[in-house]
Amino acid sequence: MIKNIVKIFIFALITVVVGIVIIKLNYDKVITTPNSDSEEKVVVEINPGATVDQILDSLVEKGILKEAWVNYAKTYLKFSNLASKLQAGVYELPKNLNIKEIIDSLQNGKNPDIWATIPEGLRKDEIADILYTELSKSENTDFSKEEFIRLTTDKEYIKTLGLHLDVSDLEGFLFPDKYAFPLTTTTSEALKKMIDNFKTKVGTSDTYDEIILASIVEREGYTSSDRPVIAGIFLKRIDEGWLLQSCATVLYPLKDWKHEITNADKQSSSPYNTYKKLGLPPTPISNPGLESINAVRNPVQTDYYYFIHDDNAVVHYAKTLQEHNANISQYLR
Repeated sequence: MIKNIVKIFIFALITVVVGIVIIKLNYDKVITTPNSDSEEKVVVEINPGATVDQILDSLVEKGILKEAWVNYAKTYLKFSNLASKLQAGVYELPKNLNIKEIIDSLQNGKNPDIWATIPEGLRKDEIADILYTELSKSENTDFSKEEFIRLTTDKEYIKTLGLHLDVSDLEGFLFPDKYAFPLTTTTSEALKKMIDNFKTKVGTSDTYDEIILASIVEREGYTSSDRPVIAGIFLKRIDEGWLLQSCATVLYPLKDWKHEITNADKQSSSPYNTYKKLGLPPTPISNPGLESINAVRNPVQTDYYYFIHDDNAVVHYAKTLQEHNANISQYLR
């Protein structure tokens, strides 16, 4: 009898523990998940004396917070003891923030941050354009696109950033993410913030060649399942002495991702023309996200040597040139 009671108690205890773990995992996931995929910014005004409920209702009304997540936000405020730190003010917030980011933003009513979202796979000049568009909204920032680009190849400045690699160009290390910039942000501070984020999110274990390859995979792979396979194809081509033949590398120096590649482009003497030059280009061609970097870290080995994407962004692989040409005829012509 006692043994049965003990078994029931242990089973009940395990059930409770498992339930708590599941609830905790779900909570952790929700508060770190973006509210939406939209980068649209919305103005939210928090009035003096507003209650937590009123503030959260306003966020829901503006589309900043999902209604189903209100209780998670309340829990986060309570456990983090942050409810009293929310400040009145006028905020301009993107809809793609998570609960943690929203709450952090609402603690700076007098000097609200400027949010900028940097997508994966952009060149440094494209990133400079985004930062200028956002940071120029404040009269207090001192941001220059030209200075940003110049600093990315300033060897003395690069040495101050604490990168583990000896590089002469910061292309590839401007980590794509959502950034909250103070109103007084300068060009060098914006750049340093992105590099520090790279060191935090990516780490220091990758070689320069791996970052270069990840930047190519970022432009050539469209999904999380495609990227490791494409990384494996490129690595195999390199190991076996094949040309990479990546369209993305050809486009990089042209600064136009939509340019229709011609035979003349493929015959150019550019060091980024992997239709003629063996191996990797001299620098990254974009700034890759963690998914593409992980794809290079953990490539999928296959028998494929070729791939194309059709007009619907669906990838088609081939083991031989004959199969590859057949895919081109079927899906691209």
